[in-house]
Amino acid sequence: MTFEEANKIVHPVETQWHYETMINSGFTPIDKEDIGFVRTYKYSKGDRIISCTTGSGADYWKDEATGAGGFWGSLKEHVSKID
Repeated sequence: MTFEEANKIVHPVETQWHYETMINSGFTPIDKEDIGFVRTYKYSKGDRIISCTTGSGADYWKDEATGAGGFWGSLKEHVSKID
């Protein structure tokens, strides 16, 4: 497989590291899939939107409402505090 072919692979949100954490915290995925080596998926809970980015060297999140963010290990603690 070439680099260009690999960069066209579709990645469903259900297969990503953040999915279970976000679903279990009451968030709904806005983006159902993305393509490429680095991908961003957005989730909503009411007016709150959190973006989770994953892929080649990119496993981090950002809370669009507060500007808070971090690497994958801090996501669960952050979303557990959101009503």
